[in-house]
Amino acid sequence: MEAPAVAQLLGRRLAVWGGVSVLAGTVLAVRGSSPARRAFGQQTAGWGAIDVAIAGAGALNSSVPTSKSLSKLLWINAGLDVLYVAAGAHIAVRKPSFGRRITADQAIGHGTAVVVQGAALLLLDTAHARLIAQ
Repeated sequence: MEAPAVAQLLGRRLAVWGGVSVLAGTVLAVRGSSPARRAFGQQTAGWGAIDVAIAGAGALNSSVPTSKSLSKLLWINAGLDVLYVAAGAHIAVRKPSFGRRITADQAIGHGTAVVVQGAALLLLDTAHARLIAQ
Protein backbone atom coordinates (compact mmCIF):
# COMPACT_ATOMS: atom_id res chain seq x y z
CA MET A 1 0.00 0.00 0.00
CA GLU A 2 1.31 3.48 -0.80
CA ALA A 3 2.47 5.65 2.10
CA PRO A 4 -0.09 8.47 1.61
CA ALA A 5 -2.97 5.97 1.72
CA VAL A 6 -1.50 4.29 4.81
CA ALA A 7 -1.10 7.69 6.50
CA GLN A 8 -4.74 8.56 5.82
CA LEU A 9 -5.95 5.17 7.04
CA LEU A 10 -3.87 5.46 10.19
CA GLY A 11 -5.17 8.97 10.79
CA ARG A 12 -8.79 7.84 10.54
CA ARG A 13 -8.21 4.85 12.81
CA LEU A 14 -6.31 6.96 15.35
CA ALA A 15 -9.14 9.51 15.36
CA VAL A 16 -11.71 6.78 16.00
CA TRP A 17 -9.62 5.18 18.75
CA GLY A 18 -9.03 8.59 20.29
CA GLY A 19 -12.69 9.54 20.12
CA VAL A 20 -13.80 6.28 21.71
CA SER A 21 -11.13 6.70 24.39
CA VAL A 22 -12.30 10.24 25.19
CA LEU A 23 -15.94 9.19 25.44
CA ALA A 24 -15.41 5.98 27.41
CA GLY A 25 -12.74 7.56 29.58
CA THR A 26 -14.92 10.53 30.43
CA VAL A 27 -17.79 8.27 31.45
CA LEU A 28 -15.49 6.20 33.67
CA ALA A 29 -13.80 9.28 35.13
CA VAL A 30 -17.14 10.74 36.15
CA ARG A 31 -19.16 7.65 36.98
CA GLY A 32 -16.53 5.05 37.90
CA SER A 33 -17.42 3.03 40.97
CA SER A 34 -13.91 3.09 42.46
CA PRO A 35 -10.84 5.31 42.56
CA ALA A 36 -9.04 2.87 40.24
CA ARG A 37 -11.82 3.03 37.64
CA ARG A 38 -12.02 6.80 37.83
CA ALA A 39 -8.24 7.06 37.41
CA PHE A 40 -8.38 4.63 34.49
CA GLY A 41 -11.03 6.86 32.93
CA GLN A 42 -9.04 10.05 33.46
CA GLN A 43 -5.93 8.57 31.91
CA THR A 44 -7.88 7.06 29.01
CA ALA A 45 -9.66 10.32 28.24
CA GLY A 46 -6.36 12.21 28.32
CA TRP A 47 -4.64 9.80 25.93
CA GLY A 48 -7.71 9.88 23.68
CA ALA A 49 -7.63 13.67 23.48
CA ILE A 50 -3.96 13.55 22.46
CA ASP A 51 -4.71 10.89 19.84
CA VAL A 52 -7.50 13.00 18.36
CA ALA A 53 -5.20 16.03 18.28
CA ILE A 54 -2.44 14.06 16.54
CA ALA A 55 -4.92 12.69 13.99
CA GLY A 56 -6.24 16.21 13.38
CA ALA A 57 -2.76 17.64 12.91
CA GLY A 58 -1.96 14.84 10.48
CA ALA A 59 -5.11 15.54 8.49
CA LEU A 60 -4.15 19.22 8.23
CA ASN A 61 -0.61 18.42 7.10
CA SER A 62 -0.35 18.82 3.34
CA SER A 63 3.03 17.14 2.91
CA VAL A 64 3.04 13.70 1.32
CA PRO A 65 5.01 11.11 3.30
CA THR A 66 7.39 8.74 1.57
CA SER A 67 7.28 5.05 2.35
CA LYS A 68 10.71 5.24 3.93
CA SER A 69 9.92 8.22 6.18
CA LEU A 70 6.51 6.94 7.28
CA SER A 71 7.84 3.44 7.94
CA LYS A 72 10.70 4.85 10.00
CA LEU A 73 8.33 7.05 12.00
CA LEU A 74 5.95 4.17 12.68
CA TRP A 75 8.73 1.83 13.86
CA ILE A 76 10.15 4.54 16.13
CA ASN A 77 6.65 5.08 17.52
CA ALA A 78 6.30 1.32 18.03
CA GLY A 79 9.45 1.38 20.15
CA LEU A 80 8.00 4.22 22.20
CA ASP A 81 4.73 2.30 22.53
CA VAL A 82 6.64 -0.60 24.10
CA LEU A 83 8.08 1.86 26.62
CA TYR A 84 4.58 3.17 27.39
CA VAL A 85 3.37 -0.35 28.08
CA ALA A 86 6.37 -1.03 30.33
CA ALA A 87 5.95 2.26 32.20
CA GLY A 88 2.23 1.66 32.69
CA ALA A 89 2.87 -1.86 33.97
CA HIS A 90 5.49 -0.51 36.36
CA ILE A 91 3.05 2.06 37.73
CA ALA A 92 0.22 -0.48 38.06
CA VAL A 93 2.43 -3.02 39.85
CA ARG A 94 4.64 -0.75 41.97
CA LYS A 95 1.85 1.73 42.81
CA PRO A 96 3.96 4.86 43.33
CA SER A 97 2.23 7.77 45.03
CA PHE A 98 4.01 10.47 43.02
CA GLY A 99 4.66 12.52 46.14
CA ARG A 100 1.35 11.51 47.75
CA ARG A 101 -0.62 12.95 44.83
CA ILE A 102 -2.31 9.63 44.07
CA THR A 103 -3.33 6.56 46.05
CA ALA A 104 -2.30 2.98 45.33
CA ASP A 105 -5.75 2.31 43.80
CA GLN A 106 -5.39 5.32 41.53
CA ALA A 107 -1.91 4.17 40.50
CA ILE A 108 -3.38 0.84 39.44
CA GLY A 109 -6.01 2.62 37.33
CA HIS A 110 -3.60 5.08 35.74
CA GLY A 111 -0.99 2.40 35.06
CA THR A 112 -3.47 -0.03 33.56
CA ALA A 113 -4.85 2.67 31.27
CA VAL A 114 -1.33 3.48 30.04
CA VAL A 115 -0.80 -0.22 29.29
CA VAL A 116 -4.05 -0.36 27.29
CA GLN A 117 -3.32 2.84 25.38
CA GLY A 118 0.29 1.87 24.67
CA ALA A 119 -0.76 -1.59 23.46
CA ALA A 120 -3.41 -0.10 21.18
CA LEU A 121 -0.91 2.35 19.70
CA LEU A 122 1.61 -0.46 19.28
CA LEU A 123 -0.98 -2.43 17.33
CA LEU A 124 -1.86 0.58 15.16
CA ASP A 125 1.75 1.53 14.47
CA THR A 126 3.01 -1.95 13.65
CA ALA A 127 -0.02 -2.88 11.53
CA HIS A 128 0.34 0.25 9.43
CA ALA A 129 4.12 -0.12 9.14
CA ARG A 130 3.53 -3.62 7.81
CA LEU A 131 1.03 -2.28 5.27
CA ILE A 132 3.77 -0.10 3.80
CA ALA A 133 6.11 -3.08 3.51
CA GLN A 134 3.60 -5.10 1.46
